[in-house]
Amino acid sequence: MAVQISLCLLSVLATILFLVVRIKKGGALAVITKAFASLCFVAYALFSLTQITWFNEGSTFILLGLVCGLIGDVLLDLKVFYNQDSNIYLNAGMLSFGVGHISYFVGMLLIGNGVINFLLPILISVLVSLALTPLVILISKKIGLDFGKFLWQTVAYSFVLIFMSVFSIYLACLQLEFIILAGGFALFLLSDLVLSMQYFGGKQTDTFFVIVNHSLYYAAQILIATFLYLF
Repeated sequence: MAVQISLCLLSVLATILFLVVRIKKGGALAVITKAFASLCFVAYALFSLTQITWFNEGSTFILLGLVCGLIGDVLLDLKVFYNQDSNIYLNAGMLSFGVGHISYFVGMLLIGNGVINFLLPILISVLVSLALTPLVILISKKIGLDFGKFLWQTVAYSFVLIFMSVFSIYLACLQLEFIILAGGFALFLLSDLVLSMQYFGGKQTDTFFVIVNHSLYYAAQILIATFLYLF
């Protein structure tokens, strides 16, 4: 328990360090400290393997999702650092996070296998996501966000984010342990809503948005990692 708390605290402190560096200095040091913060929550998740009393392949996929988040973190910061190749890094970052969410989804299916009937939760989550995704994009455009050449990527990624949030909340209603994961995905969704205002709304360097975005994001990752300690 002491190691678990220490790793969780280290993740929080590393996030604060990154935010200070990002706001005060930026550049390569910000990329390094962001990668370190991401490594901390991955290490926090990895330590859960020593606590798991029975092996479940689902835990491996949750861990893979966190690693994809780490890769996506670095890629999105490289977008800022290497501005001339920003489109490449943004696409790669979104792809990495998308693959991570697919890994989370598979992990959730494996963890709940034999306990939860997933057919109805998946169906409901797809229908809700199909209804909400166009609405979110429409509202985003109404408030001045310009997705430009990233429109289809944004639509696809928004669908995935909404689906995972709805799906995890539905599972939490069926099995209480999933409430931590549901909280993580809800924070993830909020973080990316703020991030979209940064990337597509001209607020990329706004200090307030930088702090809110990363605070929500790292809180989400820590909750997802904490979920693994329930098994």
